[in-house]
Amino acid sequence: MRKKAASRILAYVLTLCMIIGSITWPEITAKAETITKDLKPDTGWKTVTAATDEWSDYGKAEIRFSPSSDLASMKAIADAGYKTLKITYAVDTFTAASGQNAGVMPFASYGSSWSNNDKWIDLSKTGQFETVLDLSSISTTSTEKVAFGIQVANLQENSTIKFRIVSAVLSGTKSTSGGSSGESGGSGDSGSGSADLDSIGNTSSSVTASLADGDGTAKGDGYYETEITINNKSNSYIADWIAVADVSGSVTAVKDYSSWSDLKGVYSGGKMYIYPNTSKKSGAVNAGSSVSYSKLGYTGTANGVSITGVKVYYSSQSGAFDSFIGSLSSSSGGAGDNTGEINTDVEYNYAKLLQESLYLYDANMCGSDVSAKSEFSWRSNCHTEDAKTTYNGKTVDVSGGYHDAGDHAKFGLPQAYSATVLGLAHMEFAEAFADTATEAHYKRIMYRFVDYFERCTVLGSDGSVQAFCYQVGDGNVDHGYWGAPEKQSSRSGQATFTSDSDTFINIVSETAAALAAYYINYKDKKALSYAEKLFTYADTKAKKNSSGPASGFYNSDSWEDDYALAAALLYKATGKSTYATKYNNVYGGRTNPNWALCWNNVAQAALLYSPNSSKKSVFVENQSGLIASKTQSGDNNFCLIDSWGSARYNTAHQMTGLLYDTIYGKNDYSSWANGQMRYILGNNAGSKCFVVGYNKYSSKYPHHRASSGYQGSVTGNAYTKQAHVLVGALVGGPAGSSTSYVDNSEDYNQNEVALDYNASLVGAAAGLYLYVKNSGTDEEKAAQKVVPKSEVSSELRTIRGESGGNVTTETTTKTTTTEKATKNPSSGSSTGSTGSTTGSSTEKTTESSTETQVIPVKGITFDQTALTMKVGESGQIKATVTPADATDSSLVWTSSDRTKVSVQNGKITALAAGTATITAKAKNGSDVKAECKVKVLEPGKLSCETSGKAWNALVYGYGDVSSERIGLSNCGETELSDVKASLKTGSNFQITVYPAGQIAAGQETSVEVRPVTGLAAGSYSDTLVITTANGTANILLKAKVAKSENTANVSLAKKAVSSSSVTVESYVSGTNTGVEYAISTVPVEDADSLTWQDGAYFAGRKAFTKYYVYGRMKATSNLNAGAMSKALEIVTLVSDPYTIDVGRLGDSEYVGALVDGNGNPTVRVSESGGNILVSFTQSGDYTVTGDGADVAVDTGKAGSITIDCAVVKKLTVDPGNSGTFVISVLGNNIVSDGIKCMEDSAGSGVVKINGNGDSSVIVSSTPDAPAVKADGDVEISGIKIKSEGKGVESAGTVKISGGSNKIEAVSEAVAAKNVEMTGGLLDATSTALGEDESVISADNSIKLVGGKITADASGSSTGGSFGVRSDDGKIIVDGDAVIGGAPTYSKDPVDSTGESIVMVKVTFVDENDGQICVSSFNKGSILDISKLDITTKDGIAYSASKPGYSLTWTDNAGKTYEADALYGAVDGDITLKAVWTWITVDISKSAKVIYKATQKASYKATYTGAKITPAVVVSVGNTTLVSGTDYTVTYSSNINAGTAKVVVNGKGKYKGTATLTFAIAKRDIKKAKVAVSVKVLYTGKAVKPNTKVVYGKTKLTLNKNYKITCYSNKNFGKAKIVITGIGNYGGSVVRYFNIVTKAGKVYTYGNYRYKITNASTSGRGTVTLVSAVKKTTSVTVPDAIKLGGKTFKVTAIGGGAFKGNTKLAKVVISKNVKTIGSKAFYGCKNLKALVVRNTAMTTKTVGAAAFTGTYAKMTVKVPASKLAYYKKLLVARGVSKKAVIKK
Repeated sequence: MRKKAASRILAYVLTLCMIIGSITWPEITAKAETITKDLKPDTGWKTVTAATDEWSDYGKAEIRFSPSSDLASMKAIADAGYKTLKITYAVDTFTAASGQNAGVMPFASYGSSWSNNDKWIDLSKTGQFETVLDLSSISTTSTEKVAFGIQVANLQENSTIKFRIVSAVLSGTKSTSGGSSGESGGSGDSGSGSADLDSIGNTSSSVTASLADGDGTAKGDGYYETEITINNKSNSYIADWIAVADVSGSVTAVKDYSSWSDLKGVYSGGKMYIYPNTSKKSGAVNAGSSVSYSKLGYTGTANGVSITGVKVYYSSQSGAFDSFIGSLSSSSGGAGDNTGEINTDVEYNYAKLLQESLYLYDANMCGSDVSAKSEFSWRSNCHTEDAKTTYNGKTVDVSGGYHDAGDHAKFGLPQAYSATVLGLAHMEFAEAFADTATEAHYKRIMYRFVDYFERCTVLGSDGSVQAFCYQVGDGNVDHGYWGAPEKQSSRSGQATFTSDSDTFINIVSETAAALAAYYINYKDKKALSYAEKLFTYADTKAKKNSSGPASGFYNSDSWEDDYALAAALLYKATGKSTYATKYNNVYGGRTNPNWALCWNNVAQAALLYSPNSSKKSVFVENQSGLIASKTQSGDNNFCLIDSWGSARYNTAHQMTGLLYDTIYGKNDYSSWANGQMRYILGNNAGSKCFVVGYNKYSSKYPHHRASSGYQGSVTGNAYTKQAHVLVGALVGGPAGSSTSYVDNSEDYNQNEVALDYNASLVGAAAGLYLYVKNSGTDEEKAAQKVVPKSEVSSELRTIRGESGGNVTTETTTKTTTTEKATKNPSSGSSTGSTGSTTGSSTEKTTESSTETQVIPVKGITFDQTALTMKVGESGQIKATVTPADATDSSLVWTSSDRTKVSVQNGKITALAAGTATITAKAKNGSDVKAECKVKVLEPGKLSCETSGKAWNALVYGYGDVSSERIGLSNCGETELSDVKASLKTGSNFQITVYPAGQIAAGQETSVEVRPVTGLAAGSYSDTLVITTANGTANILLKAKVAKSENTANVSLAKKAVSSSSVTVESYVSGTNTGVEYAISTVPVEDADSLTWQDGAYFAGRKAFTKYYVYGRMKATSNLNAGAMSKALEIVTLVSDPYTIDVGRLGDSEYVGALVDGNGNPTVRVSESGGNILVSFTQSGDYTVTGDGADVAVDTGKAGSITIDCAVVKKLTVDPGNSGTFVISVLGNNIVSDGIKCMEDSAGSGVVKINGNGDSSVIVSSTPDAPAVKADGDVEISGIKIKSEGKGVESAGTVKISGGSNKIEAVSEAVAAKNVEMTGGLLDATSTALGEDESVISADNSIKLVGGKITADASGSSTGGSFGVRSDDGKIIVDGDAVIGGAPTYSKDPVDSTGESIVMVKVTFVDENDGQICVSSFNKGSILDISKLDITTKDGIAYSASKPGYSLTWTDNAGKTYEADALYGAVDGDITLKAVWTWITVDISKSAKVIYKATQKASYKATYTGAKITPAVVVSVGNTTLVSGTDYTVTYSSNINAGTAKVVVNGKGKYKGTATLTFAIAKRDIKKAKVAVSVKVLYTGKAVKPNTKVVYGKTKLTLNKNYKITCYSNKNFGKAKIVITGIGNYGGSVVRYFNIVTKAGKVYTYGNYRYKITNASTSGRGTVTLVSAVKKTTSVTVPDAIKLGGKTFKVTAIGGGAFKGNTKLAKVVISKNVKTIGSKAFYGCKNLKALVVRNTAMTTKTVGAAAFTGTYAKMTVKVPASKLAYYKKLLVARGVSKKAVIKK
């Protein structure tokens, strides 16, 4: 005792000495106590199936656990001093993914965050292991519920892992006593975990830090690394240090390199705290030395983060800074509450908000029952005429429902959307409606929606939807009316229905979604029936959005989102897979919609309720993306998604986030939504509440006709009149900042109210109520109260017994009584009314004569302190409170883990496996409590040792197959019952051993199964279904039966062969059953390369070809194909031995193939002089075909011959005396040297050549060789002959007997002794007759018995040629014969010694006597000019060859005939001469007009600024008209871009008009010279640079020739300008400019004006405060201000800045101010308090009289280090000597 006292006295003395003489004294430091806590998380063995997710292609599995309630968040753990978590885990079985190393990651999960500090431990074997998680490097400020665990990654997908967490121990330090002294002897104070660094460590110019880039040159990828060197030039040893660095830019995360790096770091408050990672390298630095540490990684804005300065704190004590580091708050990602507390008097009562948000639907009711059903007394019946609407003559009652917004129309899309959103709110937050006694009100509102939708649906006789009424009222008419709906004129007939042309799929689908949601909530089968019928209508009709009258007000983005949401909710309601298929068909590929939930886009809801789980990530991408991109940097971080109805979008996004958290059991968005709703309710810079009637900050003037209470117009009354309070209505909200919001009912952008606005407000309020109930603080929970209707509004009715209710939360177990008592003067007793409230009991008395004694709760006991339960079981904990007469014995019940066990007034329900502590705590604040540990057993859970079995080695004919055993185990903690096994189909597999019906916890059974015997070859599958009382499992069974081998051998034999087919026979053990065959032209060894067929007959073969035929046994369903037989070689024969293909005579096997049935040859082939000679050796009918140009054919003994598309050199025919030898001609044939018909000594028969007219051709190509030359008679019929010499030459008679014949010869077409024509036609032409030669010539006679002859000599150049000539005889006409000719002849067509026929010649000549044509006619025949084909050389009808003229003919006698006249009988040769007479031509009909430049009727030009006049060419026939003489041209619309017109008007001999157009394109502004101001001064508003645009020499005019659009043009930095051509200019050009400022420029920021002194925008900018906007009593000069997104330090106060401000009482001058101008505060006589925080002012920087005239006894506070100097300085600059200047 004496020693301790002496020590204390000595310490006091030494301390006094240090103060007096600055004596150096050793440090006295705080002691750090090591603390640990075992979390006891033993999870037991878990068997988990590894699954992939959106972040990994390989399987993952994890186990997690939650710490106890006192350590339920990262902040609670950090506050308790814990910094690390050591986890011991064990792995029994696992399978790594192929080619991958499996690994373990310890993690912490809180809210939406998941972190493992980049820690990875390779997992290569089974066993028990340990790992340590550094908690101080994660987040020490998160209050969200935390869970820890391990995740095993890189596992084979669908494999199972068996593992467990054995233990988890927290470790840390706790400071127990205090303080340390500075190096120079400063005094120490008591230590604490969050002590200021100045009180923990020392700083000195002798100890510095230097930083180096650890990542090389900046990569611009947002990833950075730094290294640090500590330089200790002092004389002291350093044991620990921490470096504090100023950071420019935004750091998003500090990387955890603790497994290998020397450094750790925390980013907090805009600074980076860097300190040694003592597990790798200590913080020790010897005196006079330097130590380097590497390295620290962090992420941030790309190219936007830099460390600008660093300060080192150090200590001689190891771990000196641990507590401080633990207190730092590091930034965490996710969408947490990023709002601050601005208005502290706003009540965040979500129970009240939910209650009041429903009232808008009462205000907007429509119909004949409003008076009875609306909560508002000022609403009554309206628009009753809607009940008498007609559709196709049928009355349809479309009354009821709700008015859309502030108007009275009923629009289908927003009404359906609102009902759907309200339905989703109840689906997920039903508990909130029950707690707040709003369930009945909500259900009544929803039923009204549903009833209206059903009545708007027109059903046919078959029950199907015929039409749907999607709008009632005319929006345009309605918006023109301002007044109460009750007074609005009738809108009869203003109902609109869907039709086949306007299906409105979006509205119909959304209505189906609303009805489906109602069914899910209330199981209303009628609603479901209508939902399915409406969806069928939407599904079967043409997919169209709304395009009718509604589209002008509510035009949906698409129909697909509404359709998909309806399908998703119907799938949820019915479980029918067809709805999931419908969903996936239209929405399976949906990507991020990048928009919030709204009536025009319900994508977020469609994604959230998707049957397709992959849409979850798309939802999250959109939800988080909008929060990140739409959150304002100011105004308390309000997420402003769109300026029109911003509060509507914000609450909708709150609701979807809350829905997501509820559905997936997360807390990713709830905290964020909580902060955003606080903003909505008034926690914003403008102190505005956007919910009408909620609090004193609420909007008062909503854009709502019914509640406004006045008729006529909103103008003039917008913010002065409002008859009724529209309680609970959400107005549109701020278009920008809340400070610029104006409460004005005329502003429908910011003050509109609507059904859809409040729908999301209801949902968000309900979700937030539950969030606070489950996760809120006691203060937040206490605020949740339902307000009596009388307090909400005096205008509310009570509807059919409905009343308010109590808010009950899990932490509230007893409804207490609020008494309002008054003194009863007669009896002295008190009476009061009772009501309900949540929170503490209160008692209010107006008078009390005695003081009530409070008896506190001293003890609480439970009837049981530990329970073991099964999931789903309920129980009751009975609590006993002592003393029994405690004033307030009510208890607050809580569960440490509501997800495991819930509690309500002692009633507990087991929800999920795990443990929880149930606590009952006295409500009176005495901290008396009792606890019960509840363990919920893991339900019996089926685990199958495999997901499939396969039998792959079976071959057809197999015997019995052994059964396979499949183990089934129970990995839960309770018995698993009703275990059954069955096969889904059961036809191909059988269960041989069935499992036991029950499996005890941790035990197993098995099932055995096998394929049935006798399966044919093929693949089989079935599903083994294991069902239990707690889930099912499916095991896929597969079996593959292979075919057996076919060993039969096939042998082949030739059966029949021809030129076109092959037939073989096969032998297989005496039968040919089941054999297949193949044929090939080459030997083949691979059977698979052949084409096999069933039959042994092969058709379509080629003659003279060798084939190889194979055979084998056919494959059957159970047998493979047999081995391929040895090839059978076969050569094909010709089908007809009398048909010869002369093109094939080179084939060595040809001759052998030409034999008759007896094997005798039919053709002899020889060679002579290079030619092949062919002769026929039998008397058959031969056919010659093919290309044999070097083949000479002699008919020999042939009876006849057919030449069929043959090419031969010569054909020799010897008919002998056989009578008639027939040559049949088919197709085109070339007989180069012609056909020679010989005559032998015995006489000659007739050669007859037959054909089919023009399709039967004989061509002789040798010059001068006749096509046919005969020694005897020749008869032709139906033949076309072409010859380079004579056509047919005969020493006998040439007879034309019939058919259509044509002879085209160079010389005489027919030259014979006699020519006889008995029928048919002969068209003979000679192209080169000699003198006195004729086309048809006979030595003796030409006898024409019948038919018609045309003899054409026009191609002959010799004048003395004839058509038909008989030298010695007569031309005899005996019958109906006609001799005609072509128009041109050199002489009379007939020359004969006989006079049997006379021909005359008609010659046509032009006006210059030039011959046009000549025709021959029988003398006396009738000439009809109109039937003559008189043409020019160009083939143009002569009568049309001169446009503008008419044609007549004049004969020898001068008589005139019209061009189409009947001349009459021709008795002799005549000449007709053309006469032309001019007529006027209409160019619109006859002229061709083209552009000269293009020679087309199209032309394109580009705008020049001048008239554009392209030349045209006008022609009529071959005549080109002359401009000015024959026509004139005018132009119009030919200057500006567009379509110009050219009009050609006939003139003189021409009349009529022809019109052309041409396009004038815009000039491309990209070709212009564009100049833009490089720099533009910042103004605080959007700025635009000066522009100059010159095209060629033309300077363009803004807004006439071009327009400009700027982007990012408000704040400092790079801005974009787009110059877009307009008018006659097109295209666009992009330029950039910089928004800058300059020294001397003055800007207003807040209440002060600032002048730029350093115009840098890179962080070095400075300003001087030069004056105030308004005089205030207090001035705080800020450290810095933000202009244009950039920070400028305030370094000076200008001269006279506050001169004469007599209001000014207090001034705070920031630390950055170095200069104060003269008379800055001159005359501020009431300035009584001055705080100076800077240390840099000098006599040079503080101007004269700066403080002259200020309050004489002013109090001045200055930095301690500057106290003496500043006393002198301030007095010298005007501060009174009476002033109190202190530190």
